[in-house]
Amino acid sequence: MLQIINENSFLIVRIILFFVATLFIFKSLQAINLSKIFKKNSADNIRFLFMVVAIILGHLFVDAIISLFEYLNQLL
Repeated sequence: MLQIINENSFLIVRIILFFVATLFIFKSLQAINLSKIFKKNSADNIRFLFMVVAIILGHLFVDAIISLFEYLNQLL
């Protein structure tokens, strides 16, 4: 089947976008105030929770976007 873009380029873009999306999601999650849920002086726990959530959401976001482009590439 004719493909416009090579599969390896999607992998490279997926890796680059993962780090970019994770950074933006982490920065946006820091705007949420969780001081009422956690104890005082637990900033490390909150930061760790934000890192884990940012990695998960970054992966899901990038996977959805790149999978859509891979599917469109196969159709063309």
